[in-house]
Amino acid sequence: MSRWIIGARPPLHVALELAGAGHHEAAASDSYAGGPDEWLNLTTADPAQRRPSSIVRIQAPDLAAAQQQTARIKAAAAGEGYDSSAVIVLVDVEVMIAHDAPTARRELARLDCRLTAPSVPASLRYVGTPAGLAGLISDIHAVHVADGVTLQPLVNSEVLGHIAFRTLPWLESSGAPLSAQQVAVVRRRALRARTGRGADHRQPA
Repeated sequence: MSRWIIGARPPLHVALELAGAGHHEAAASDSYAGGPDEWLNLTTADPAQRRPSSIVRIQAPDLAAAQQQTARIKAAAAGEGYDSSAVIVLVDVEVMIAHDAPTARRELARLDCRLTAPSVPASLRYVGTPAGLAGLISDIHAVHVADGVTLQPLVNSEVLGHIAFRTLPWLESSGAPLSAQQVAVVRRRALRARTGRGADHRQPA
């Protein structure tokens, strides 16, 4: 896998895209009606940056394809005379996480069984645990796959709380420059999603 090393390295960027009750086609059939569609940049702006960053979102079937797209975008920016470090490439990652990986797989199967055929990921998809997701995000940045990710919860009532209360704290403890204000917004949305789904779902530890 090729690497791009052009200009200064941007810090890890994390964003979250909310869509109704979730990005899975069957999520709308859950009892929780969901909230407004919203894209949230969870990363704190770098005060040392001379000009605002341009964010480019990509979709890719695997990590190698994402890295190739990132390299092309960075090279094109440099070729046009721009600072490639000011072009932030975020790869979409569909997310289904739970307290343990088998539960996450069962929840995805529960959603897929409502469709005539299993859902096909539009981009990268992670099914596992909150800590595993945090590790994937860190690896995507560390090995130059992309500058960061846009997380797309497949079903908010199942996933958003784990992202808000487990994955994001892990990333913060590892040095990711996350915005406390935006993280608080995500946590409020997570609590609303959990309450809307019902009291039978456990609060993330």
